[in-house]
Amino acid sequence: MHKLRISFHRRHSGNLVATFLLLFFSGWALAQPGGAGELARAYAGLDQEQSGKEAKAAYRKTVNASWLTYQQRIAKPMSEWAKKEIAFPGGNTIFYPFSGPDLVTVVQLFPDAERYVLVAMQKARAPVDIRALADAERRAFNDKFNTEWRKFGTLGYFRTNDLDEDSRNKQVRIGITPILMAFAARLGYDVIEVSPIALSAETGDFEKIAGQEDGAWDSVRITLSKAGKKVNVDYVRMNLSDSAFKSRERARAWIERMAANPVLLKAASHLLQEPGFSVVRDAIVTAAPIVVQDETGLEFEQLGKIGEVSLYGGFTRSHKLFVHSTQHSLAVAYRNTRKVGELPFAFSYNKASNQRSMQIAKRKNLQQKAKPVA
Repeated sequence: MHKLRISFHRRHSGNLVATFLLLFFSGWALAQPGGAGELARAYAGLDQEQSGKEAKAAYRKTVNASWLTYQQRIAKPMSEWAKKEIAFPGGNTIFYPFSGPDLVTVVQLFPDAERYVLVAMQKARAPVDIRALADAERRAFNDKFNTEWRKFGTLGYFRTNDLDEDSRNKQVRIGITPILMAFAARLGYDVIEVSPIALSAETGDFEKIAGQEDGAWDSVRITLSKAGKKVNVDYVRMNLSDSAFKSRERARAWIERMAANPVLLKAASHLLQEPGFSVVRDAIVTAAPIVVQDETGLEFEQLGKIGEVSLYGGFTRSHKLFVHSTQHSLAVAYRNTRKVGELPFAFSYNKASNQRSMQIAKRKNLQQKAKPVA
């Protein structure tokens, strides 16, 4: 991932200390009624508790402004566009590699999924209960979180260097998990439970584990609910390069399984166009029923192997920071295609209206091929 990548990876104990750790790290839903949901709302600036009222009001005001900017410039037109242009006839699971914590984009493009699987390199980390922090610590956390809200509201993606910095920061422990929880709350979900997960040798999929230390929280599952429907968000920390799969057959098998679902590729730093990411690339090209991407995803010839490709927006060249990945064939396709659809929102690195690009590849006989893979 490039420095521009965001886009913004139980049992009861009689021992009092062990019980506290278990509640804090392993099951936010267990700590108290509405515990996970209340914490998510606090991250999102939607906390209605009266303690620290003035500070919360100030935080809420700035977050509201950032979220409104994002909604108006990107989210609302993206959601309306997706209803007409993607309209996928299935998809219990959506696979979003190189995602960072970008839950909002995948939910708006595929709003009816039951499971969203996001994969990136940063550690998820256990959620920090900011409600229990001292005033100075909470202000520092909110200030840092506010910075991320503002950037995402303007850019529509997270920068990898910002995420890496957050992961290294030991004083203000943001991590991926709080961002996902905040996004879920702003999207109107109730956050039911937050748990660490790991790849199971028995099922071949990621399953919840009991984690009493932050080290257990490489990957996380956030269980959500909206209008009576349960939704799981799995954030998986995983190196997606070919070299990382050499001694990890179970992880490779899992990737191939996930790639048989609808795939989103956004702000992916052109990694799938490089030789060292053939495992993920080949899995997607072989099995994905539909791929929605910008120019940083699959190389155009590879995308065409999936099926007919629809072009949206405009494209002549990659962002200036990716001079090694020019996507010549994609530029030719845009130049020669008579019917290029409109793209009424910024989607990735290129912001100018004539350089925003989106491609959708749908496999032939999609109705027969679109059985969702859990």
